[in-house]
Amino acid sequence: MSPKQTMMAVVAVILASIIGMSAFVVDQREQTLVLQFGNPKDVVKEAGLHFKWPWQSVERFDGRLLESDVPPNEVITKDKKSILVDNYARWRITDPLKVYQVARTQNGVAARMDDVVRGKVREVLGQHTLHEIVSGGDKANLRVELMQTIRDRADEGVKDYGITVVDVRIKRADLPQENSEAVFQRMKAERNRIAKEYRSEGEEAAKEIRATAEKTQKTILAEAYKQSEILRGKADALTTAIYARAYNKDRQFYAFTRSLEAYRESIDVNTRLVISPDSEFFNFFQQSRR
Repeated sequence: MSPKQTMMAVVAVILASIIGMSAFVVDQREQTLVLQFGNPKDVVKEAGLHFKWPWQSVERFDGRLLESDVPPNEVITKDKKSILVDNYARWRITDPLKVYQVARTQNGVAARMDDVVRGKVREVLGQHTLHEIVSGGDKANLRVELMQTIRDRADEGVKDYGITVVDVRIKRADLPQENSEAVFQRMKAERNRIAKEYRSEGEEAAKEIRATAEKTQKTILAEAYKQSEILRGKADALTTAIYARAYNKDRQFYAFTRSLEAYRESIDVNTRLVISPDSEFFNFFQQSRR
């Protein structure tokens, strides 16, 4: 090989090396940051072949939707109950430059985001009772609202990290093992107390209902007795008037009728009277004998 050919070969190798160190490929699933001696110089998000200076380096970040699953988080609820909340978050890198400035690496910013999400979970759930967190309380969509609130607050908390929190979900919420029995006993005592209050209120209401019913009964009976006495008085007056008219028409017949009524009321099969036969009580018997 001639010196000229050798020189051309050397130059070609050098050029190939320079091109190899300068060219880099960005995958459609990632985004990159071009660094020069550790200082950011350019952000490349477009997929394809790109070039840089040989002394520059490339830091790659995922461009897809990422998921972060952290260990259970202890939360103190509004009613002072301690629960272990197991949650996960979905997030995305939107600004690789901020990520690099804040945490240098993708794993570093993920750790910071996890701390923010855990804090927001404690903050939001701490404003609600255990019953509301577990079953939703009186609102059917309370769990959805809680998750949206946590997501919004977490996203606000990481806006300077170059990432966006897309979703936060709770997988499960459990009582700590050492507190489960104590919490169960407290819940049982609380339910017993509420049950006693309900029974007491029920008994009081029953007494009021019975007292009202008895008062109403007495009022009705008194009114009925009053009406019966009025009717009885009117009937007696009418009877007296009838008897008076009959007496005025035929006094002898009236006296006879009244005597028969007296006999019927005072004498029956087992009646024994010790009385003089000449008594006025048997006046009509005496007349019949005559």
